[in-house]
Amino acid sequence: MLNQTHDVPRRKQTLDKESSIRQKIWKLWLIIFAVGLAAAFTTSLGHAGEPEDRQETRAVIEAQLEAFKQGDSAKAFSYATPNIQTMFGDAETFMQMVREGYDVVLQPALVRFVKFQTDGTNALHAVQMIDRQKTLWNVYYVLQRREDGTWRISSCETEKAETDLI
Repeated sequence: MLNQTHDVPRRKQTLDKESSIRQKIWKLWLIIFAVGLAAAFTTSLGHAGEPEDRQETRAVIEAQLEAFKQGDSAKAFSYATPNIQTMFGDAETFMQMVREGYDVVLQPALVRFVKFQTDGTNALHAVQMIDRQKTLWNVYYVLQRREDGTWRISSCETEKAETDLI
């Protein structure tokens, strides 16, 4: 009986380590993907429908932020690309990842869109957010245009801003 009792903490510790490794791999994948798309944007020519794309993609991000704020995981999950939806499988698993690694997007105190680039198929939004602890974050959203013309979020990367709030 003692061996079984001592095995439980070891199993939990092993599962925690595996989960942490998966999260690190996922974040690394997102960074690589976002950097690749950002590099593609900087070399692409301007897109004629840029003002519309800017409005449409911003509306998608704002709608997902509102869904997070309302605690509507299914709605928040619906703004992700099919690849992201397949990767996480369901809205609750997606929300668990957001809660663990992207707290600033759950209920930001302030959101400011600062930069936008698009090639008509992919879009990059640089957004500044202040979290509930008054920490400034840079948040980079990459969106993809679907065949039906709608935009969906394909990645989101956060980094703590190097400057302090005054």
